[in-house]
Amino acid sequence: MQGESRIGSVVFFQAEGGIREFCLSRGLGDVYKRQAAYRLIREFEKWIEVTEPECDLTHRMSLSNIMRHTQQMGSDHIAREGITYERMQQDGMVFLVNKMLITIKRRPVYAERLRLVTVPRVPKGAQFIRDTYFDTEQGERLVETSISWILADPRTHRILRPAAFDIYGLEMFPNDGEYITAYRIKKPNAAGVCHMRQVKYSDLDSNSHVNNAVYADIVCDTLPLDWLVEREIKKFGIMYQKEALAGQVIELDTAQISQSAYYVGGMAGGGRCFEAEINFTEKLQSY
Repeated sequence: MQGESRIGSVVFFQAEGGIREFCLSRGLGDVYKRQAAYRLIREFEKWIEVTEPECDLTHRMSLSNIMRHTQQMGSDHIAREGITYERMQQDGMVFLVNKMLITIKRRPVYAERLRLVTVPRVPKGAQFIRDTYFDTEQGERLVETSISWILADPRTHRILRPAAFDIYGLEMFPNDGEYITAYRIKKPNAAGVCHMRQVKYSDLDSNSHVNNAVYADIVCDTLPLDWLVEREIKKFGIMYQKEALAGQVIELDTAQISQSAYYVGGMAGGGRCFEAEINFTEKLQSY
């Protein structure tokens, strides 16, 4: 039953340096002017059943697998509209993941059947916005994710204006009420605990860098086990700043910033590769 509506695949890269490198590639100016007949893009949904390998030792879907499903929904959605990875490459475009914010009521559990729905919203500035929801068969919303994407040249990774995407003629949903574009993570003043994590083969994706979802595992591995077992994750936010490559050592700074939250930041290859903040509920009654 897993991913029964899956259609195609579009690869999404990790943002290199965030949106600070905003730049319009002049050579694509004529391409930007080609306007297709606009059509309203539809929501995309599919049903999944949570599998055992997607769960942690508490039988709840791991944070990294929530992120994987979220990213795959975006890939499947635009592939359904005929916008494949190969087509975007030919047009000199690729999406980069800039940041993500996940809000959790409770994590899905093993064998639970879920309806996933994804909604692309009108870009704000250089940022494309996509919200994805994880609902039960009864309609209860368990997880809400919001991702900021940026459009870039796949050869140079320089940021392109959202108008470049207009050649596909898709009218997206309004961005009223969106919150991801303004999301920031504040680094705590106090020094935290330092961990070292070398990038290995299993961390890498087809783009030869640490996969976006793997960072959730890296963050969780720095935290006290009892927090992950005896509490529920309430919110997780991450900002990607620089790729981490095979063999590099990620220097991790982990600091408790409140009675229910941790900050985790990573440095690799001489620069900061990510910052994350994770919030928890109080201790669960079952524990």
